[in-house]
Amino acid sequence: MTGDFETAIRKAEEILSRDGLQPQFRNFLQSYLIRSVVLSQPELSREELGEMIGELTITDPTLAEKTEKMSVALYDLTIAHESNDYFEELTNEFKYPQLEIIYYKAFNAAIKGYTNRAHELLSQLTGEDERLYVVRMGKQLLQSTV
Repeated sequence: MTGDFETAIRKAEEILSRDGLQPQFRNFLQSYLIRSVVLSQPELSREELGEMIGELTITDPTLAEKTEKMSVALYDLTIAHESNDYFEELTNEFKYPQLEIIYYKAFNAAIKGYTNRAHELLSQLTGEDERLYVVRMGKQLLQSTV
């Protein structure tokens, strides 16, 4: 949540290498790991992302599909700088995922050239905790779209 993706990757890989990890925890960690890789490796190629997705062993079909779609959306927005509407219809009852959704909707709007929409969304992040990755990045995006 704070943007220390290298530590998140290292710890997730460490835990995933353990025997006896319950499937739901393995599923969650794999999903978290691939997201962290996408957000920390701007040189990642689409082919490498495809290979990573192909190597996932998430046993919950719904989470597997969500992980693939989210990973591609994050890649499109943050690495390829292409629009992707994945986050447009998402909702979540928890605060951090809500902030993530706002940030990536704004990122998508900025890529599409909808600066008013991007500003409107990003202004929702300005009063939030700056230790959070999406809040810091949102403020940077707000400054770059002015």
